[in-house]
Amino acid sequence: MPLTYLISLIVLIVGLLIYLFTGRNYFNKHKFVRLVKYKDDMSVQVKYIKREQFNKTNEILINPKHVFNMNGYTTVVITDKSSESINPNDFESKYSAKDFKSGMRSKLVKDAFDSVKVEKFDKMTFLLILSGLQFLAIIYLLYSLLGGVS
Repeated sequence: MPLTYLISLIVLIVGLLIYLFTGRNYFNKHKFVRLVKYKDDMSVQVKYIKREQFNKTNEILINPKHVFNMNGYTTVVITDKSSESINPNDFESKYSAKDFKSGMRSKLVKDAFDSVKVEKFDKMTFLLILSGLQFLAIIYLLYSLLGGVS
């Protein structure tokens, strides 16, 4: 019996070490660059490239002001129309925020949003409560079968 515990512990430790040092995970975010590419067909392609292999052939002209941090990854945004990075914060809207807000306050839009109501007690909440009660019942049965309070 102790030999199986020892083997299980060794396998667990080896698996943890492989996870920590090889994959793209929470602890290795600084080793990867996140490249977001917007295409003509209105799709988005996201690639995670190791920092050493990123832009080796200098096919993308990167402005240092266009590099930003997203969830711990160094992120560059490009399009397939241009050969340089773009700044997603450099956006000028053709519509003013004031006109947009006044349009949102119109009666038609207000009525449309008022008709959509979120149920306070939906099926997911019911199933969550039911599974919690089942879990407590199983714990109680195991406790009583294994001797309970002596």
